[in-house]
Amino acid sequence: MFARFAVLLAATTVVSAPVTVHYRIEQKIESKVDLSGFGQGEQVENRDVVWHITVTYSDSAGGRVVHTVLDSVRVEGGMIPVPQASLDSAKGTTYHGFLDGASRLKSLTASKSSSMAIQFDGTLRMLHPSIKPGASAGATWADTLDISTKSAQADLKSNVVRTFTMGGAETWEGSPATRIEAATVTKVSGSLETPGGTAEMMGGGPGTGTYYVSANGGLAGGKSSSVTEAIVTLASAPGPIPVKTTTTTTVSIIK
Repeated sequence: MFARFAVLLAATTVVSAPVTVHYRIEQKIESKVDLSGFGQGEQVENRDVVWHITVTYSDSAGGRVVHTVLDSVRVEGGMIPVPQASLDSAKGTTYHGFLDGASRLKSLTASKSSSMAIQFDGTLRMLHPSIKPGASAGATWADTLDISTKSAQADLKSNVVRTFTMGGAETWEGSPATRIEAATVTKVSGSLETPGGTAEMMGGGPGTGTYYVSANGGLAGGKSSSVTEAIVTLASAPGPIPVKTTTTTTVSIIK
């Protein structure tokens, strides 16, 4: 069965007609902020974010056009609730991109800008694994993603190096798929707007993930986890503020 998957992946992973898939993306985010310098100790925040999206893949020369609609977003937890107006404004945002023959995202544009839509942009860029044409079990390859997040609350740039390893054939959520393992190294820098003024942030960290690719080259689902340890500096603060963020993401097809 895996030989059949390898042949399909080598054939530029395109399909003969547009295919529409509904995905559910759940993210659990834990942030630990060390405020010892303020005499307050460690502050822990937990937030759950669930995105529902519709993705249509269409054949194009050298790859696939990807059209994504953000159907809804739900946020639970956090010290500061996300206003319902922010969630509503993100609903219906469309993203237009292109996956080349190795499933590398070469472009991505959004129909409108909002705080939540900008946040999802980074998640969408990480959604698909690149796939080395002709790769068989045990093969490894790498790609690099540069992600910019700019909003009223933050101006951040992330560099993500992803190293993939082709696994074998297995069943994911009842459907045959090929497993692809990923290891990531992320570096992030930029500024944040806080009640105390503009803060500068720099850091990074490792991550791991598992992608499941269907026989036609589409994403069947996956899961990942990453840790970012950063230092935030603020002119009004008595010293640097360590921040550790752990994010786990699960992607499933809604059938």
